[in-house]
Amino acid sequence: MPAVAEVPGTGDAEDATEVVLVGGPADIPAELRVHRLRAGESTIKLLHNGGYEHFECVVSTLGRGRPPVFQWTGRTRIAE
Repeated sequence: MPAVAEVPGTGDAEDATEVVLVGGPADIPAELRVHRLRAGESTIKLLHNGGYEHFECVVSTLGRGRPPVFQWTGRTRIAE
């Protein structure tokens, strides 16, 4: 099962990789579209407007000087 990051800025500084989130709702602030994830995480779950925006890695650019790209894949609501 892939790892899930729910909070921006997770991971230790030494083993974290900066990634970029693309797609999804236009009102996601720019500062939330850049995350630091630990090695091996391939899914991000971002809490936003009463639900979770889901992102998955679509372009791995490790070793190429650019952050990996995580594409929006959908939204789920928080159960009440």
